[in-house]
Amino acid sequence: MLPEEMVPAFEGAYPSVMMTADAEGMPNVVNLSRVWLVDPQHVAIANQMLNKTLRNLSVHPLATIKLANPVDLVHWELEARYTGFVSAGEWFEKVQRDLQTVSWMAGIDSAPPLKSVLLFEITGVRKCVEEARHLLPEPETFSVLLKALAEGLQLNRSSVWSDSGEREGEPELLASIGVPGAGADRTAFVSMERLAALVARERTVTRLRNIRSQMKYMHTLSDSGVATPQAPGPSSPSGFLAFPCIAADTVFGIICCEEMEPDTGVFARWPDDFFRLLARMLGETLASIAVTPQNERLSRFRQVVERTKLQWKKETDPFLTALSARERQVALCVAKGLTNAEIAKTLFISHRTVSTHMERIFLKLQLTSRAALTRYVVENGYEVDEFK
Repeated sequence: MLPEEMVPAFEGAYPSVMMTADAEGMPNVVNLSRVWLVDPQHVAIANQMLNKTLRNLSVHPLATIKLANPVDLVHWELEARYTGFVSAGEWFEKVQRDLQTVSWMAGIDSAPPLKSVLLFEITGVRKCVEEARHLLPEPETFSVLLKALAEGLQLNRSSVWSDSGEREGEPELLASIGVPGAGADRTAFVSMERLAALVARERTVTRLRNIRSQMKYMHTLSDSGVATPQAPGPSSPSGFLAFPCIAADTVFGIICCEEMEPDTGVFARWPDDFFRLLARMLGETLASIAVTPQNERLSRFRQVVERTKLQWKKETDPFLTALSARERQVALCVAKGLTNAEIAKTLFISHRTVSTHMERIFLKLQLTSRAALTRYVVENGYEVDEFK
């Protein structure tokens, strides 16, 4: 199945290339004006002057097709198997019509005629991240990202690290926000740097709670003489959170955050699965951020944070996942202050049915009163008319 993010590459915004080989393995590379997407498992190519390519495919049916996505300028490779050609029918007419339209607009009256349409089965898809290093974000972009995380998630003491520092195993600091001593105290980032190195190796969300006392204890046991971070004092963070922003198996940045008081704020509010979702969405955004103008990047990161919160809510909130549509309507009527009799009249259902819905709502949401239900609806921001 083709990734959805690759679909724009089939719109013909940029030329494509295809490589085939003859029986002896001698490669042949040809330029293509466009690759047509037939369905999620098949593509089509116009044969106007592909004589050698067609000969190669007759003896060696495998081919590599390379396309560029006009949205983020990232290249993709398709591994494909030649399945045959058509010289009439729906797809032949479609490709011919597309070519004739382009020729007309270009003012070309003598374009090579379409001989046939070559059909391929997709056997593999690869995102060419290694060819998109010029699209990697610059350090200024990570400062904007941290600002969006501080605004949207209250991650007010955080930093971003690259897992490809000058020396292997030593992350490089890219940006920070709200970290005391940043720019003046060389030890301000010692703990974050060690955490970033761990996350770069493990590639997973890492959360450390009540770390002060644990680190003090470990320091009392350490007598190796090896240099270690200074034992934490009362002003040291009580907890850490870190996650890698990954897309196409590439780490675009490692977010490390500090928390001063144990189990308060965002660290306690959002579980690890939420940060895994956020990490994936940030990774996908960072992979294509280079095509976004500088003055629009903060807005784009803000949108990513809000989309992540909305998606997480849809996937986990029992109001959306456990309640039926009618139960949600009843709950919202309760939040408006309606009595059971008024709800029955409003929704054209019996008083007994309302009572049954109320029992199920309390059970599913683990609530015990109408006041608690009203508070739940208001605090979660559900609009009274949202589920009509």
